[in-house]
Amino acid sequence: MVKRKRFNQTGLLKHLDAKCKRCKASAKRMNLTIHHKNHDSSDTDWKNIVIYCRECHSIIEGTNKKKSQIR
Repeated sequence: MVKRKRFNQTGLLKHLDAKCKRCKASAKRMNLTIHHKNHDSSDTDWKNIVIYCRECHSIIEGTNKKKSQIR
């Protein structure tokens, strides 16, 4: 039996050379994350998923109060 390599989100986004939708930073330069538009992580429909860097994700979510008003 061949042992399958496990993928993590960061490795997969780097492999795909994904970019942040907001600032266009690449996965090779920034730590990217997956955002669920409807805030339901069990909804895995691709139409519900957006890729952001951690900084932009915190701005979108409103957890970065200082920059969230700049949008």
